[in-house]
Amino acid sequence: MRRHPALRRLWIGAMISGLGDTFTWMALTWYLVERTKSGAAVGTMLLCFSLPTVFTGALIGKWLDRRQPRPLMIADNLARAVLIGLIPLLDRLGWLPLTAVYVISALMGALSPATRVGTRLLTPFLVKDDELESANAALALTEQLPGVIGPALAGVAIAAWGATQTLLLDAISFLALIGAIATMPNIAREAPQDDAPKTWTILRRYPMAALVTILSFVFFFAYGPTEAALPMFVKEHLHSNAAGMGMLWSAVGIGGTLGSFSTGWLSRYPAGRTMACIALLWGLFQLGMAFAPSLGYAIAAFFFGGIVWGPYLAIETSFLQRTVDKSEHGTFFGVHTALLAPSMPLGAALGGALLLRISPQQVLLSVALACLLGGIVALCIPGLRQREMR
Repeated sequence: MRRHPALRRLWIGAMISGLGDTFTWMALTWYLVERTKSGAAVGTMLLCFSLPTVFTGALIGKWLDRRQPRPLMIADNLARAVLIGLIPLLDRLGWLPLTAVYVISALMGALSPATRVGTRLLTPFLVKDDELESANAALALTEQLPGVIGPALAGVAIAAWGATQTLLLDAISFLALIGAIATMPNIAREAPQDDAPKTWTILRRYPMAALVTILSFVFFFAYGPTEAALPMFVKEHLHSNAAGMGMLWSAVGIGGTLGSFSTGWLSRYPAGRTMACIALLWGLFQLGMAFAPSLGYAIAAFFFGGIVWGPYLAIETSFLQRTVDKSEHGTFFGVHTALLAPSMPLGAALGGALLLRISPQQVLLSVALACLLGGIVALCIPGLRQREMR
């Protein structure tokens, strides 16, 4: 990033904003659990964040293909800063019904594709093609690293100021990202093509990119039940407590951060095959965790699983950026975001339903088998084993 000051500024802004997002996730989760004494409210909030993206992602992406991404990205972050700031304000005024939290979450979720898609659209214009993996790996760290250090910092802030007041830190973090986005250069925009796809039909235009998107959906959806089952698994199978669960999350976060540094080395291999192998290996480590006889073994399995998972997002993003024409990046990544945003919460909801019928260990085994099956099927697709896929 030393040779790309624009990317460096974007990375710093995204890292600060990612840390703020971790604070919001922790603070809202704590607030809802304390207020309702139920995990159902947390699940509802997560769905409110993710489901609107299904409807707005493709539309925002289409818009970004025809205009400069900078104004919409700034408007998105400014609006979300105001929205998250409303929660502590309403709480201070003594009027914060759960409905208000859900509506604010839904509005923030509806806006968020602008920055996610805009960043993926900007990156190929900020670096050379052979530097895409490194750039995307660095940007992926802005999502992974806050998960390592953010929860502990958020816990201190919540204890000191309260859950809702901690949300003000996220509101401030949006301003750092706005400052970075404001310095981004204009990018070349092409006139609409006569045969340009209409949002969702773009998946037919790029079949290999569509297959990778499906693989990612299966991967993320299969991971969702882990989040639902893990607390009970730690308590019932590993005979540990919340501290033990925290160590598991930290282990996968640290592993993911370390694993992201292998992205450049892995870029020499076909991206589709690499992603299929990542899904396969994650399933193996998940299988090991399900049979772990103690917390220590489970932490080791989750740590190595994190190392395997670490480079996935950067490899996937780089592959899609190369496979899809630059003039249609916005549309494709909008559809991609719309599909993937609800995958993990929906998987978590399925996990919650499964826990009513089977044990937490059986849920984790089901997740592991789903990832193994997805990876094996992906490895059998000839197109995903090729070096260049267009």
